[in-house]
Amino acid sequence: MTAPGTGWLTVAERGSLLGMYFVVWCSRIFGRRICAYLIVPVVGYFFVTGRAARRASRDYLARLYRWAPREGHDAVPRAPGWRESFRHFHEFALNMIDRASFFLGDTGEFETVVHGREHLQRLAQRGRGALVVSAHLGSFDALRLVADQGGVALNVAMFLRNARMINTVFTRLNPSQRLRIIDLERAAPHSVFDIRACLQRGEFVGMLADRVGVGDHTRVSYVPFLGERAAIPHAPFLLASALKCPVLLMIGLRRDHTTYEVFVEMLADEIVLPAAERAGALDALARHYASRLEHYCLRAPYQWFNFYEFWDTLSPSAT
Repeated sequence: MTAPGTGWLTVAERGSLLGMYFVVWCSRIFGRRICAYLIVPVVGYFFVTGRAARRASRDYLARLYRWAPREGHDAVPRAPGWRESFRHFHEFALNMIDRASFFLGDTGEFETVVHGREHLQRLAQRGRGALVVSAHLGSFDALRLVADQGGVALNVAMFLRNARMINTVFTRLNPSQRLRIIDLERAAPHSVFDIRACLQRGEFVGMLADRVGVGDHTRVSYVPFLGERAAIPHAPFLLASALKCPVLLMIGLRRDHTTYEVFVEMLADEIVLPAAERAGALDALARHYASRLEHYCLRAPYQWFNFYEFWDTLSPSAT
């Protein structure tokens, strides 16, 4: 049985290098607006053949449909069917098109509206590095653009195993554009030292904190998310506590073809985990993080890109 929250580790990258090259070159030749329509048949193929991802999409949208009215929202105004799920897939494809533009340096036509820029400026002025937690919600590449504009390097700590194909494509297309990537694989224990070195240089290190990492299924909190409990990993909070660094929450949401809204929140100047209250403190951090994800899912309901079973109804209720 798959450990709670780790279903994404068994989901292999789907698609071929040829298909990804098609998306990138289509975008560069015809522009992103036309490519958004030309990509529909490709999205249709993955929608028809991706039974598990299609089921996960419907499950997420159904949960959001049931939960949103309690918060006074109609993020998904009707019971989700195949149209809503297809739109969810298409939003992911648009995210990939934009990601190609970000990575290849074609960012001139993008406008980024930043909410909470003062948090970035305050840390940059003090020359202090920070851990940036985000999620598979919206675009992480928009966050890199905002950090670069603010004169701060944003490194990415991630598991490369499940994203090797797309990173290979982007690297081949633009070898001069070097992503600052720190591999979090268990076989690479030096990653913590790399992260610490980045922070000491006053740089930011970004982590997508909504997925449970390799071997971390026992270090999670089960917290409410869209009405049912889900596993949120402790790893980012434990890392920030050990390195005694500030923690930012940053989410970049696509508003339209040319505009991204980036939201910056200060989670903590420093995370302190008292020995006697360690479990409770981690629970509180995970609960707050999940509640902010709920908030942004309401703003952009089709930009949640976890196409696997995210919830685990059989997991224990305690941490």
